[in-house]
Amino acid sequence: MCIISFYRNEDEFVLTHNRDEEINRSSSKEIVEQKRFDKTYFSPVDERANGTWIFYSEQYVACILNGGIEKPTLFKEKYRESRGIILLDLLKYNSVNEFIDSENLSEIAPFTIFVFERTTKNAYLLFWNENKLSVKDVSQEKIVTWCSSTLYSPERRNEIDEIFNQNNELNSEEILELHDDLKMNKGDLYDFLATTSISQIIMNSLRIDMKYCQLF
Repeated sequence: MCIISFYRNEDEFVLTHNRDEEINRSSSKEIVEQKRFDKTYFSPVDERANGTWIFYSEQYVACILNGGIEKPTLFKEKYRESRGIILLDLLKYNSVNEFIDSENLSEIAPFTIFVFERTTKNAYLLFWNENKLSVKDVSQEKIVTWCSSTLYSPERRNEIDEIFNQNNELNSEEILELHDDLKMNKGDLYDFLATTSISQIIMNSLRIDMKYCQLF
């Protein structure tokens, strides 16, 4: 599932996420305030697994996509935990490096996590392939994009990356419009699959705000 983009515009940071999912997978209709590991966070809720695909807290802004760097060749019938719960496990740790060093990822399906540390303003892509967690530091990049390897071919992922990089001076509303243009419609791949929501987190030194548009 999913397309993400992250823009750094001077002191403003904008993370936008298209969730490509089964259209009958239910989720909350609004952003919910919750606690995990005594940390408050805000997110929409995946009602099947009680996790999420995007959240923000005092420490982090983060989201998750299915699949690692490469498209997985084999999926197990059952995994130990939902990836949307693993994303929230970031809240256990004081830094991304602690998560990398300590989180138990055995029996977890392949994923990509984008995470922004609000205190350091560092950003990372974390790729899990069921055997190894690879880390890419993207703290110096003005625009970061990624598409799920499970749904998008390498060629299409490169095309989408180029689209964002050609539109490198967008404001948050224009980024939302671009994500809407790139959304997956029902039937593009399968009749049961589409972009079911678009979420956006905007932050600067004064505020943080989240938009959540449910499409299915």
